[in-house]
Amino acid sequence: MSTYSQKRAQPRLRALMVGFAGHQGKEYLPVVREYADIVGGVDVAPAAGALADDWGFPRFTGIGEALKRVDFDVAMVTVPHSEHFPLCRELLLHGKHIVKEKPFAVTEEEARQLIELAEGADRSVYTLLQRNFNPVFQFARKNLARIGDPYWFSYDYHFNLAQPTSGWRASREQALGGVLLDMGYHLIDVLSGMFPEPSRVNAAFVHHYQEMRDRHLEDLVSLMCSYPSPTLSGSLRISRHNHEKSERLCVLGTGGALNVEPQGATLHSTGGRLLERFTRPGPKTDAVRAMIAHYLGHLDDRDVREDHFRRQLTTVRVIDGIYRERSRERNELADRYS
Repeated sequence: MSTYSQKRAQPRLRALMVGFAGHQGKEYLPVVREYADIVGGVDVAPAAGALADDWGFPRFTGIGEALKRVDFDVAMVTVPHSEHFPLCRELLLHGKHIVKEKPFAVTEEEARQLIELAEGADRSVYTLLQRNFNPVFQFARKNLARIGDPYWFSYDYHFNLAQPTSGWRASREQALGGVLLDMGYHLIDVLSGMFPEPSRVNAAFVHHYQEMRDRHLEDLVSLMCSYPSPTLSGSLRISRHNHEKSERLCVLGTGGALNVEPQGATLHSTGGRLLERFTRPGPKTDAVRAMIAHYLGHLDDRDVREDHFRRQLTTVRVIDGIYRERSRERNELADRYS
């Protein structure tokens, strides 16, 4: 039998969709179906039943029920941050692979526990981070050396929401953090793939709305990153209520500059001469499709798994460290005025 025939003979993966009725879950449904059979879904949302009927799979209201009722190889998890760890722990204890929305974990302790559980079960836990599969960001990583030694970066990412944050992201108990954990996770992960882990991060947390201040959920965060090498520093600004939606990474090096936006990137020499312009060759959905195909195709690849674990542990550790320092400062301030 030819290699092609052997591949064709392999059974399709069976996927369980957890949180499929939310915005992100609905976006992934058609892509997952290209590469796997969706054998069930877990969601308590009122609209989940009708959506499951439309897609032709059974709907369950809890992960325990799904584990008893259907056999599956991998769970696609798109739920509020507070539900990630207990869900993933339960799935790994039952020997299931996981492909999940960010964050990989909320705290470094949870990240280490998750990695230990995954390695013990010989299962993967992959995090859905679209920028890693966007050709523009791939171009940036590949060509970073062309600007010499990087000495500065600035990374800005803004939404233009006209109203206060709503839904589970407005709940401290469910979100467990504001824009840093939500939007910022993507940016910290991008930087983790380009630079060493920062040795120190100074953070300013800002609130547009009083209700978000009361819940300790930042509307804007500004970060200044220092690195083991004194020749590299950088800044990030992340917010939900800017006048326009935008994302831009600029890296300055001893030999030029790299500018990256989701739609394209440019390389310039020192002095501003354009060296190369790269434009994303297809729509955003191409990156989503490539991401899900890659993860589902490497569930049993231990090398890919270990690389993913190392990078996600770095990303979680940086964000957890920022929040811990912020909590310490807030407690010191409260003690001072108590």
